[in-house]
Parts: sequence; C-alpha cells; structure tokens
Amino acid sequence: MLRFLTFFLLLIASSLLAKPIVAVSILPQQTFVQKIAGEHIDVLLMVMPGNSPHSYEPKPAQMMALSQAALYLSIGVEFEEAWLGRFASQNKNMRIIDISEKIEKIAHHEHHEAKHKEDGGDPHTWTSPNNVKVMAHAIYEALVSIDKKHEAQYKKNLDTFLEEIARTQTQIHEILRNKPKTASFLVFHPSWGYFAHEFGLEQVTIEIEGKEPKPKEIIEILKKSKEEKIHVIFAQPEFSDKSAKIIAKEGDLRVVKISPLSPEWSSNLIKMAQAIADK
Repeated sequence: MLRFLTFFLLLIASSLLAKPIVAVSILPQQTFVQKIAGEHIDVLLMVMPGNSPHSYEPKPAQMMALSQAALYLSIGVEFEEAWLGRFASQNKNMRIIDISEKIEKIAHHEHHEAKHKEDGGDPHTWTSPNNVKVMAHAIYEALVSIDKKHEAQYKKNLDTFLEEIARTQTQIHEILRNKPKTASFLVFHPSWGYFAHEFGLEQVTIEIEGKEPKPKEIIEILKKSKEEKIHVIFAQPEFSDKSAKIIAKEGDLRVVKISPLSPEWSSNLIKMAQAIADK
C-alpha cells in the first residue's frame, strides 16, 4: 500500500511540475519560442527537420503529444491549412494563436500572384528581421496568456531576443552597404521575398507555379541574370536543385544551398546577405 501511495504522490508531483507544452509548425518558430520561454516551456515541433511544410504529415507520437499542448502557435504555412482544423478538434483545450497575424503579407511572386492572392500571400514571413520582431512580441503575449507566473522572465528574454534581432539587422545592412541599388538574386523556390523586401533586394524566381522551368524560361532567366549581374542562385535542401545546377553551369553562377527553415535563424540570414554581396 505504501509503495502504491509513494507512486501516486510521485505521479501528482510530476503532473504539477510538468511544463506547459507549446506546439509550433516549423523550426524557426521553435528557435523563437525557446529564446523567449527559456526553460519554462516544452516546445513541440510539428514539421520535423529536413521536411517541407508543403507536404508534411505528423506522426502518431506527435499527435499524442499535441493532445497535451496548452497552446499552438501558427505561422500561416501550407501545412497548417491541412492540419490546424484536425489539431483543434483533437485538443479542445488548446489555444491557437497566429503569430504572423499582424504582419503585412506580400505577394508570393509576380508569376504566382493570381494563385496566391486568395491564400493570403507569401507565407515565409520569418525571413525578415522586422517581421521576427512582431512575432517575438506575439509569442511573448501568448506565453504570458498561459503562464502568468513567469511573465517577468519572459519579458527579460524578449528584450534580449529583440536586441539580437536588431544586431542581425545592423550586420546585414553593413554587409549589403555597397550593393548596387537594385541587387537581385536568383532563387529556385520563392522563399526569400520578405528578406528581399526589407533589404531593398529583388528575388528572381526560377520555379514557376511549383514546376521546374522549361528551356525557354531558362534562357529568359540566364538573360536576366547577365543583365543584372547576378552571381548566385539559392537552392533549398528540401527541394530538387536540378534546374538550379543547369542554370548555374550555363550562366557561370554559384549555387548556395540555404534553407529558410534553418533553426539558426540569425546566422542563416547573415549567410544569405554575404552570398549576395559575394563577400
């Protein structure tokens, strides 16, 4: 009986000590939440590393963990269109907060405009430091709404993170200081629109409507890259880079593999700027 009682008390203690679970869709969000939450929250990542949020399906273990989550922080990626409704019906007590709600969305790309007008624009909002500042505040408020007792700690962590974002911005401006007025870069998948928008760059997309370009389009891209003195193509490890390699070879361009889903949010954007500035 005593042994049972000890076990029972342990069970109660561990449930009292359990940290709130906050679910997020993608890796950069996990980074942002951990920066602000510190050790007070367990973050549950839904789209596992190396996968694309366009097509990911959560595993049974993730669904089980999600049924314990207090909060889901959404960010407007395609994965959520298919799954957020199911998550909500599986866990009725879970609050769902969109941390990208206050961000002004931009069109995906001129080729994509018609298609993306109705689905709310380019979802890759976190590639812009200004947007991450907005998200950091939204995360802070969301955490306080489920865990008031650590509010002071969250505020301190938020301020530290905002300073880090500001330093990242300064560094990128510094790297791009001597760039031509309309510096362009080639991307295979249009993921860097907000980055381009914030730093006065132009993103030229190879992939059109999610399809590989036709030979005629490749010639067009090569012509544009010559005219605009583009020297780099960004390809994503989550997608095939076959066309990027062909274009790079034909146009004497450098292929840089970089993922907007990298957890190293700050150094990733700095690497991006350095490749564009060719430093």
